[in-house]
Amino acid sequence: MRGMDICMLTTVSSYGRLASRPMSNNGEVDYDGTSYFFTWADSRRAKDIAENKHVQLNFKADQGFLFVAVQGEARILHDRRVMEPHWHKELEQWFKDGLDTAGLIMLRVDAKRLRWWGEDDGELEW
Repeated sequence: MRGMDICMLTTVSSYGRLASRPMSNNGEVDYDGTSYFFTWADSRRAKDIAENKHVQLNFKADQGFLFVAVQGEARILHDRRVMEPHWHKELEQWFKDGLDTAGLIMLRVDAKRLRWWGEDDGELEW
């Protein structure tokens, strides 16, 4: 998963429909089954997760043929001490005041099932 930065985060809306949007996963990190995303506390994705923790992340490698689907459970985190190790300067293009941006939260997605398609297909469960 290293190098796979952008994914589609799919949540279940309050109407029971699926809603997807692109998110940056910071593809420079080693994947251990947990993904972190910064967003706004009043965003639709945060409201969806507050009501239903079940999400899916869909990745495609920039090079070659590799697709990854992660089914997981999301949590909303507010603690700056938890957010700090995941912060990168580039995020200031969206969050101008860095970690001090009003309404900033972090989503944590813990994988429960991971499936991939490429040269070798596979599946992992946590």
